[in-house]
Amino acid sequence: MSERFDRAWFVEVSAALVISLAAAMTSWVGFQAALWDGEQASHYAQAGAARAEATAAVSAGGQLQTADLLMFQGWLNAAAQDEPALQAFYRQRFRPEFATAFEAWTRTEPLTDPAAPASPFVMPEYRSARLDQAQRLQKHADEQFAQGQRANDIGDRFVRATVLLAVALFFGGIGQTFKSITIKGVLVALAFLVCLASGLLVAKLPILELKFF
Repeated sequence: MSERFDRAWFVEVSAALVISLAAAMTSWVGFQAALWDGEQASHYAQAGAARAEATAAVSAGGQLQTADLLMFQGWLNAAAQDEPALQAFYRQRFRPEFATAFEAWTRTEPLTDPAAPASPFVMPEYRSARLDQAQRLQKHADEQFAQGQRANDIGDRFVRATVLLAVALFFGGIGQTFKSITIKGVLVALAFLVCLASGLLVAKLPILELKFF
């Protein structure tokens, strides 16, 4: 009788400990899942903002390139009509970015050398700060999106851990409804094993700290 009582007491205490452990782990794992969801949302928001800025930069860069093209066409027409004053007029109004490429292009003697580059726009010196900015912003957006995807994956793993812990709580709780000590012991052992599996899964995941400021 004493042995049976000791066994029953051990099973009951073990069940209480396992249920308490599973409940505590569920709270903590759920908290981590929520933090990683917030991390994911933050990275996605930054990616979206960077993409919007990149789009605006591309639009502005395209408008500036169109302006460069119109000014260059005006200069070509003036050159074709042999009007030095009008050529100088356009040349003085080139944007600095285009002027650098234009000067490099004129040094190739394009009006007399058939092998010269077709226009300043194909010269290595022709750069657009706005388009370069757009590329940097797009790269930043891609990096932020990738980090958001990583945060989403980690958050999903924490959620899977909470599902396992829910199973552990189920085994530990339902075991209390049986009178058989053997059945209770088996269910408590299963609950412990599921808790252990959840703990091993979580142990491999990075942890986020709550930021108050």
